[in-house]
Amino acid sequence: MADSRVRGCSQDRVIYPRTSRTDLDKGIPIIVRAEGVRIFDQDGKAYLDLVSGWTRPVHVGYGRHEIAQAVTDQILAMPYYTPMQFGNPRAVELAAVLAGLAPRPIGHFLFVSSGSEAVESALKLAKHYHHYRGERARFKVITRRGAFHGVTGGALRVLGTVLPIRQMMEPLAPGTIFAESPYCYRCPLHLTYPACDLACARDVERLIQFEDPSQVMAFVGEPIQQAFGVCAPPREYWPIIREICDRHGILLIVDEVISGFGRTGRWFASEHFEIRPDLMTMAKGISSGYVPMGAVGASDAVVQPVEHFANLQTYMNHPVACAASLANIEILQRERLIERSSDMGGYFLDRLRSLERHAIVGEARGAGLWAALELTTNKATHAPFPPASLGRIVDRARERGLIIKAMNMALEFAPPLVIGRTDIDEAVRILDGCLSEEGQALGL
Repeated sequence: MADSRVRGCSQDRVIYPRTSRTDLDKGIPIIVRAEGVRIFDQDGKAYLDLVSGWTRPVHVGYGRHEIAQAVTDQILAMPYYTPMQFGNPRAVELAAVLAGLAPRPIGHFLFVSSGSEAVESALKLAKHYHHYRGERARFKVITRRGAFHGVTGGALRVLGTVLPIRQMMEPLAPGTIFAESPYCYRCPLHLTYPACDLACARDVERLIQFEDPSQVMAFVGEPIQQAFGVCAPPREYWPIIREICDRHGILLIVDEVISGFGRTGRWFASEHFEIRPDLMTMAKGISSGYVPMGAVGASDAVVQPVEHFANLQTYMNHPVACAASLANIEILQRERLIERSSDMGGYFLDRLRSLERHAIVGEARGAGLWAALELTTNKATHAPFPPASLGRIVDRARERGLIIKAMNMALEFAPPLVIGRTDIDEAVRILDGCLSEEGQALGL
């Protein structure tokens, strides 16, 4: 059903993030309704959403009345009260639930409004920790080339992608150290696993020594990196990073904003690698995108020295967002969607691997219901794939009713965890045709 209130309104009055003038001139869809794993635009066209709202938050699918009811009930009981000097029952309840789900030793939680704010708050909490322990010289942060950790001021500081916003917004806060990422398909160190002996991880020690260990505050990283297209490191990677951090008194911040709440077939992707984070960031799947929500988890060891966390944003620990998240987590548990992500993710990855027969598909990879097709113009050399060609594949898919996205030189997929085999088969069939056409266009 079209939304009659939008008819006649100009799109030009809305500022659209990451949307070019060219896209706006062509016209972008106005999405008016969503149900299950599908979205519907103003003209009534249906799309199979293979990226859970594009930014991947909608884990439980669209149209969940339980979450809407939880939001309504909380708004009527108490819509808001300050997070400073006062508590609210939903934040207390959600913290207790998360303490039972998060990887050890995470057990304390601060609720914010987005993943970017979660990263920002984690960096501030790390600085507070060192400050109260008398190590006030620690301010430097190690991040990785290819990392994405958000776009607020502090989060931009650790943004390792080549998105133009980082360069555009410079100068940023000083003290960022960029390490290489474990991107084995196109290794930035021109090495091959396992003969590389995890040089990308071991080189972090050299960077720390060069910067002075007494000035390094934290290492921040995603368990599985999204900016290369669902790029998981070798199993040895995270134990090496953890040992280096422990040896130098550096806090390990694990960014689970995308990978948490079942996306990879576990509650948190840290479980695949047995990572012990000091701080952990969350968002997206915590509320399935039904309301803005993010969180920072911290260990006892990090929280205990902090006498006073001198950080306040109006909507921290928001009772309505916490109520929505509690309802969302109840659905994830009741319907066993974490297990479903693992099982259905295996089926999805097998189907994607059937597309490796295309000349332009270098590798299919994934974890749970988060997967990618790495594209190349030469399978033997892993030659780069043209961005314009990626864009054409995404556009073709959209024309045929499938929403996918490009990420670096890959196509990325993150469907709602409720997706079924029939929908996966339909998606792969459309992808097959789109890849064939682009391969032919490139003469491959």
